[in-house]
Amino acid sequence: MIKNNMLKEKSGLEGVESSGDFNSNVEMGIGEAMDLLKKRYEGQPEEENNLPFHNSEHTLGVIRRTEKILKAIQAADQNLVNSHDLEIGRLASAFHDTVQEWEKNTINDGNFEKVLRKRFAGNNETASSNEAVAFMVRANENEFVFSDNDKKTVQRAINATVPGWDMENKTIKQPNLQDNNSLVERAVALSDLATAGMDGPEKFVKEGKALFREENLDILEAVRSGEDIPKDKQESFKKRILGYLKSQANFAKGRQARLEEEIQPIRHEEAREAVAKLFSRFEDSIQKSKEVADEAEGMTFEELVEYMGY
Repeated sequence: MIKNNMLKEKSGLEGVESSGDFNSNVEMGIGEAMDLLKKRYEGQPEEENNLPFHNSEHTLGVIRRTEKILKAIQAADQNLVNSHDLEIGRLASAFHDTVQEWEKNTINDGNFEKVLRKRFAGNNETASSNEAVAFMVRANENEFVFSDNDKKTVQRAINATVPGWDMENKTIKQPNLQDNNSLVERAVALSDLATAGMDGPEKFVKEGKALFREENLDILEAVRSGEDIPKDKQESFKKRILGYLKSQANFAKGRQARLEEEIQPIRHEEAREAVAKLFSRFEDSIQKSKEVADEAEGMTFEELVEYMGY
C-alpha cells in the first residue's frame, strides 16, 4: 500500500484508476461543499444574503455537466481521461462557488439609483479553491489520498471559472481558461457556463431569472418590503427587467459563438466532437429566450414581478 501510494504521488496519478478510499473522500468533499453552500447562501434570515443562483442547485448542475463532458472525452479515448480525473473534476466543481463575497454597488439609473450585487470575481474563486485544498489536506492527515497534482488541478480548474465580459459576443468569457489547461480544468470551466448549450431552454430561462433576482438588490428590497412602489419606479424596474430578458438570447448566442474556440484546445478530434455534441441546445435556448422576452413585454409590473420569481 505504501509503495503504491509513493508511485501514485511520483507519477501524478497519470493512468491510475481511483480506489474506494479515494472515491469516498471525494464524496465527503462534495458533501462538505454542499453543506457550506446551503449554510451560507440558503435560508439566511436576511433576504439579500440568500443567493437564488449561486447556490447548491447551480453547483449540482456544474458537477453533473462536468461529469458528462469528461465521460464523453473518455468514451472517445480512454487514455485521455480515467476515473481518477473524473472524480477530481467533480470535487473541483463542488467547491467552485463555496465563497461568494460581495458588496453593494450603487449606480445612477436615470431619475433613480439602482443597487446591484458586486461579487468579488477572482478573489472568490481563489478563496473557494483554498477551501477545496484545505479539505484535501485534511483528508491526507491519516492516509495518502490526494496528490500535489490533484490539488493543483482543483485550484486551476476553479481559477478557470473566473468570469470576464466578452464585448464582441455580448456574453461571459473565462479569461483564465488557456490552451494549457488540462481536460479536467477545461471541463469544469465549460460546465459552469453550459446551461444554455447543454441543459436547454427551461433551465436556461430559470437560471437567468434567478441570476437577475440575485444581482438586482434594490428590486428585491422594494418587492419584499410590502410597501407600495411608486408608478415611476415601477416603470424603471420594469424597463430594467425587460432589458435583461431581451439580452438573454444574445447571451446564449455569444456562448454558442465562443464554443469552438473554447473546445479547440481538446486536440483529440473525436473527443472534441463528442464534447461539441453535448452543446446541442443553444438554438432552443435562444428561441425560448426571445419568446420569454416577447411575453414579458405585455405584462403589468405585478405580473412581471411574479413572472421573474419574486
